Amino acid sequence: MGTSLSVTGQKDRLRRLWKLSWPAIIEQILGTMVSYVDTAMVGALGAVGSAAVSVNNPPLWLVHGLLQGVGVGYSVQVSNAVGAKDTEKVRTVVRQAFLAAFVCGLLACALYEGISGALPRWLGAKPEVLPHAVNYLRIYCAVLPFDAILYVFCAVLRCMGNTKTPLIFNTAANVANAILNFFLIYPTRTWHPKAAFLRSFDGVTIPGAGWGVEGAAVATAISIVLASVCIGVAALRQGEYATTLRGGVRPDGNIIRRAAYLGLPSALERAMVNLGQVATTALVGHALTTAAMAANQIATTAEGLCYLPAYGIGYAAVALVGQSVGAHNKEDAKAYGTLTGVLGALLCLFTGAALFCFASPLAGLFNTDAQVVAETALALRTVAFSEPFFAASIILTNALRGANDVRFPMMVGLVCMWCVRVPLACLLILGFHWGLQGVWLAMAVDLVCRGIACALRWRSGKWLALSGLDRA
Repeated sequence: MGTSLSVTGQKDRLRRLWKLSWPAIIEQILGTMVSYVDTAMVGALGAVGSAAVSVNNPPLWLVHGLLQGVGVGYSVQVSNAVGAKDTEKVRTVVRQAFLAAFVCGLLACALYEGISGALPRWLGAKPEVLPHAVNYLRIYCAVLPFDAILYVFCAVLRCMGNTKTPLIFNTAANVANAILNFFLIYPTRTWHPKAAFLRSFDGVTIPGAGWGVEGAAVATAISIVLASVCIGVAALRQGEYATTLRGGVRPDGNIIRRAAYLGLPSALERAMVNLGQVATTALVGHALTTAAMAANQIATTAEGLCYLPAYGIGYAAVALVGQSVGAHNKEDAKAYGTLTGVLGALLCLFTGAALFCFASPLAGLFNTDAQVVAETALALRTVAFSEPFFAASIILTNALRGANDVRFPMMVGLVCMWCVRVPLACLLILGFHWGLQGVWLAMAVDLVCRGIACALRWRSGKWLALSGLDRA
């Protein structure tokens, strides 16, 4: 890798960035498209179906955030070892990552299964929603050990420089989820063709289990198990870093301590952010209507379209900055962080504009209730302007983690969520009675603050000392 910011060097960096980013971006787009189909399928059951899934999203985001923290702890070590060309260290970290993922997944499963009967009620699920919400959570949480392996090893593979394998298996899992939804959510029904030349047919019988919301949970659980097995095997067979779990894996204290140093702040950040999302979801559930809760779920799903490029580029940022740190290349580390942050913000400027312009048609894809569609569209237009700032925060947070600056993103997440979003949402809903729009305006202010804070941190260069590059 070059150590200057020459035109040739930048072109090389752009090519390498694109090579790592495009599979991750496509993975995010395809995953979200299938998620849209999933949400629309549940939405066809009405506001109760959408609300049963919606009320469980924040606690699931919470556990996913904790699992992402585990992934950060091990994947950053992998990227540093790849940059240092230490093949044996990569293999050792991969084996330790498998042990950590399985243990953390089991602990999360035990905890969530224990409180699943009460958690949706705490979050404000209405009586007609509660039974379905509890069943959905119990089914999903039964496969959390597999979910942990999926999260951790997708991160590990990306930091090895392999973003295509997560694309392949996550896309396959999402497609399988949508297909299983088709047969598990709805009852057996007859399809009558509308085309004139087919009207002579009596119709086609389509089998179905008719499990409703619970069917969606079973479909998701099956797809997670299949994807996690495939991803785990792929990580253990990754080219020159191929390794094996034969004979068991003994805990390595040095790697575990390093993983805790790198991953714990990330896990705490996600925990604080997701607990804030739990708080705002509970606020919506207790203070607003079932239609508002359904709109909140749909808007959350639809908004994901905007920052898909940011997550794809963010995966490349942590790998490229982490490998540059391992290779003791300060100029590449600085250039990759700046390049990814600017590129992601520009892309999300365009996706945010599209979200604002097409908010109503997008909302209408997921629900036919006029009130739900109207509230969803208003929420999306409210948050659209903050998307470039959110993109910058996603990407630069990953770049900072790749440079071992893991505590600053934690503090940003904590302060912006609990000192900005949650109190502002409470004020706007309970004090000014702005309804669901108040929650989304508070979120937009939070995202703008995060983007500005992360950009200032990267520009300051304080992360150089934490990565050891100040002496390079």
